[in-house]
Amino acid sequence: MDFELTKQQEMVRKVTRDFIQRELTPEVIREHERAHKYPAAIIKKMAALGLTSTTAPREYGGAGMDWVTHGLICEEIGGAWFSLSLIVNLVHVALVQMPLVYFGTDEQKQKYLPRLAKAEITGCVCAVEPNVGSDALSVETKAELDGDSWVISGAKTWITNASSADILMVLCQTDKSKGLRGLALILVEKGTPGLSVKDIEGKTGLHACPTCEVKLQDVRVPKDNVIGQVGRGFQTTVSGIANVRYSLSAACTGIIQACADASAKYAKERSQFGKPIGSFQLVQEMIANMLVDAEASRLLYLRLGYLKDKGLPCEREASIAKLFSTEAALRASTNAIKIHGAYGYCDEFPVERHFRDVMGPTIFGGTSEIHRLILGRDALGLDAFR
Repeated sequence: MDFELTKQQEMVRKVTRDFIQRELTPEVIREHERAHKYPAAIIKKMAALGLTSTTAPREYGGAGMDWVTHGLICEEIGGAWFSLSLIVNLVHVALVQMPLVYFGTDEQKQKYLPRLAKAEITGCVCAVEPNVGSDALSVETKAELDGDSWVISGAKTWITNASSADILMVLCQTDKSKGLRGLALILVEKGTPGLSVKDIEGKTGLHACPTCEVKLQDVRVPKDNVIGQVGRGFQTTVSGIANVRYSLSAACTGIIQACADASAKYAKERSQFGKPIGSFQLVQEMIANMLVDAEASRLLYLRLGYLKDKGLPCEREASIAKLFSTEAALRASTNAIKIHGAYGYCDEFPVERHFRDVMGPTIFGGTSEIHRLILGRDALGLDAFR
């Protein structure tokens, strides 16, 4: 693997950094976070720079970037404002656009991808249910074929972007007796009769990013709205989730680096006992650990991006990167709060938001425990949950 970035990758990272400095000021982020305001206007500005369609092919209006470049963008935006990275980089691009690229029909691609690329419309994937998390075999949302239509009934929860989405990709069970082979990912457009969406309130973090409950009551959509094949819905959905795991690793690397930078700055400015707190050994130890974690996390996601760009198998590497980066970000944000003391406990300093946001990534995209089981299965050849 060549560790030197290309000129184009360097340019895209600079464009992203310039955008962050110009548009994502502390005041703008604080305003959106306090009001739990969806950053629609900011997303439109990202679209103009190609940041809402990074890996989508140019023939469908996308930027046609490689996965390493996508990861660099995730790291920069994730470190500045994780809610925005989750909305755009992780869900809008990795989870929605790319499964359409991989598995959509030509008609589906022509109809949706150009508008998704420009952020004229947004999307979400509805997989998790009130009684179903990691166990896809237990999906209860039903899709029954009635003539030329699917009739869908069920409930989904913890769905990112659903209340702002124009298209919802719903994981459904078409034949319970077939288990995983009965699953299908079916596209439902906003406003379809029987579809209702409600924001989940009172979340610990991710205040600017909507997380929702979705209910479907006899929702009727065309038979051709299946993305991929009936019976391959699990694989289609997991393809997007694999992209999310990569994007999460990169975005959480941004959080680790942001915590290290903020802590170093504060530790030089804050004095106690007549000298900067940065001169205390335990404070230096915490910052040093953040820097080590940031470098390790960055190398893991860059290697994973390299494998994705080569089209090589990388399930194991995705679990390692996702597990390490999310938990390292949790450690970094916790220690950043400690270094900032009481000031870190209010939103005048960004470490407070990093601390609130970062627990989410240890849960979605596969919990830390699930990834440990995936890695254990790979090492031992023994499946702990089947």
